[in-house]
This record gives sequence, C-alpha cells and structure tokens, in this order.
Amino acid sequence: MLLRVTLWLYVFLLLTVSIGYAKPSAELVAPSLIVNLPSRTIELFSGDNLLKEFPVAIGKPATPTPLGNYSIICKEVNPAWYPPDQKGIVVPTGPANPLGYRWIGIWHTYGIHGTNAPWSIGTAVSNGCIRMYEEDVEELFDKVSYGTPVRITYDRIKVRTNTTGQILLSVYPDVYNYGSITVRDIRNKLNTYYLNDFVSDEFLRNILNKPSDKQVVIAKPFPIRVNGSLLTSRGLIVQEVPYIPLYSLAEALKQKIHWDEKTKTARNEAVSVPGIASGSMVFVSAASIAALFSGEQSWHSEENSWNFDKLKVFLNEQPVNLEVLRIQGILAVPALSLAEMMEHKFEWNEKEHKLTINDKGQSVNVPVEMVAAVPYIKITNINRYFDAYVYLNEAAKTLELTYP
Repeated sequence: MLLRVTLWLYVFLLLTVSIGYAKPSAELVAPSLIVNLPSRTIELFSGDNLLKEFPVAIGKPATPTPLGNYSIICKEVNPAWYPPDQKGIVVPTGPANPLGYRWIGIWHTYGIHGTNAPWSIGTAVSNGCIRMYEEDVEELFDKVSYGTPVRITYDRIKVRTNTTGQILLSVYPDVYNYGSITVRDIRNKLNTYYLNDFVSDEFLRNILNKPSDKQVVIAKPFPIRVNGSLLTSRGLIVQEVPYIPLYSLAEALKQKIHWDEKTKTARNEAVSVPGIASGSMVFVSAASIAALFSGEQSWHSEENSWNFDKLKVFLNEQPVNLEVLRIQGILAVPALSLAEMMEHKFEWNEKEHKLTINDKGQSVNVPVEMVAAVPYIKITNINRYFDAYVYLNEAAKTLELTYP
C-alpha cells in the first residue's frame, strides 16, 4: 500500500558508507525475480531454475502494482518511512514502520519491503509496493544485488512441476479485472507438458470457474516395475486414472506394438485399445494393459509403484513362448500352441470354435475360451486333456508344465 517518498539515492550513498549491504549469494547464477500479481508471489530464479517462491501483498485495485520490467536500484537495511500524505514526517525503523527492516527499490517510489502487518500478505492492499514477510524479505535481500532483473507480470494461469515431479495447474483470481481467461488459454499452457489429451474441458472448466490460490495436481508420475525391474519411463495418474507408457512396457516385455495415430489406438496382434499420444510417447490406461499383454498387474503401496509381472512358462523345464491370460479368474494358455508344442494330434474347427484331440485312439473335445479369435485352455483343464502336470509358482512368477 505504500508509495514511499524516497530519497533513495541519498540513502544509497549513505548506506554504502555507514551500513553497507549484503552481497548476493554466491550460489546464484544470473538471479532474477518474477512478481506475479494474480498469484501474489515472488519467484526467485537462478538462471532458468526456480529456487523459491515467496507470498507477497500487492497494490490494491485503486493503486495497482505496475507491470513491466525493472531492476533493483536500491537496497536499504532499517529504512525510514516517509508517509506520502504527511509531508515532513519521518517514521524511523522499528515496529511502527510499515516498511519493516528491509527495502529493495525497483523503480521510482516502488519497491519490495518487509511489513509490520504480516496479516496482509496474500492480499491486494498496498499503494503499489510489494510487501513480504519480514523473514522472507531478509532472506531475499541477502540473495539479490543491484541490477537484478525484476519482472512484474499478470499471469492468471500457471503450470509447473514440483520437486516430486507432479505437474500442477493454478488458475488465479483476476485481482485487477485485467481480463478473463478461457479453457483454451489453459490448454495453451498445458501444451508444453503434452497433457491436453488427458484432461477434459469439463475438468478444466471447473478449475476455471473457481479461481483460487490452490494448485491442482494435473498429473502425478509413478514408477513402473516389470518383472521386478524398474523402467526409466514413468506412468502418470491423471484424473485418478493411471496411464502406462506403452512403448517402454512393450520393450520390457519384448512385444511389438502398433500405434495408429489416425484412430488413436494401440494394437497387439488382434487386440486394439485406445491410447493417448503425448509428445513422442503413447500412454494406455492400466485397465487396458491387461487386454494387450498377458500378465499380472498390481499396485505396490509402499513404493507407490505399478508392477507388471509376466509369467514365465516352462515345458519340461524348457522355457517356451506361451501367452498367459486370466480368463474368468483362471489362468489360460493358447490351446493350439500348447498342442503343437506337446506334439498332440488335434483338429481345429475355426468356424465352430471346436478343438478335438486324439486320446488313445478316441477323439475328445477340449473346452476352450476364445480371446481375439485365439482358443485358450484353462490351466485347470491341461492335466485332463493334455496329460501334463501343472505347477504354478506365484512367488517366482512361473508356470511349469511337465509331461512324460
């Protein structure tokens, strides 16, 4: 709220002699500040890296904080205050001084300073200056130097990534009534993160209609393990739906996947499921993964990871390439492939979906379940119709078939 009648040049000369000012932190490279008015925050950058965000108070609508590019032109410890409406009055540093104990001038009578009214932080109440909590401004004061760029923006939409990798969306109130925003404006911001195809207009409209200081998690990454090995690519939870990076999973499973950009579908042999292209990646919901790949998926709560385990199948102790699906809660393998591997004589009537094997000179019908035009036999029927013993080791993720 404070337009400070400043004698900053005089003060600067005085302080450089009698008080001095803190040197900028040696850790910062090309530091800069961005003050975003709708969010009422100051961001401290080192180069392109955001180091810290501070809450601030800004000018009230009648005396808005000016937009534009500035730089630090003055730094002062224990500044005096010259009330703009009380000519000749000087308020020395202390609890009654609304500037607090640090002043960082950026242009004319505008600056960043502490406050003796910490309750005002987060609001629009000043005469145009930028207030900070005292501890925050003292920290910032020590990190920036003369000439540090200060950009004051009016950005109502922010998309960022936090330290845990979450992608956050914020839509802030229009504190100065400088203009409305639309769902398309939000989507333009999300484009950078390739997230537009994951979220609906309705979801974004709900956020838009309730602007606040709240950060909404748009996407939450999670690690993926395949047969115990951690993938470099991570999954994403968007609107409570977990999505799996398809190419990475297929590579780990040594499976070939075809992506149809026109129909937005992923296909593994005869099975197709919808997917979402995100940059150079394709994501498929975890629910659809079961249709593409045989295996067991689970959520590891302690590690917060999605796990996919593909059963290894052995026939007389030799590994074989047999897909394993769970049908009606029971594991099943392709019946024709199994018959060929075991050198059983069989007949397959594709039209009637009828599998017949020769058992000691008699023809016997084998019950099968059709999945994508492929007949599967449940492992509970293998011993009866193929005369093989079945041993499922869930801990080792193996399925062993032995026969004479």
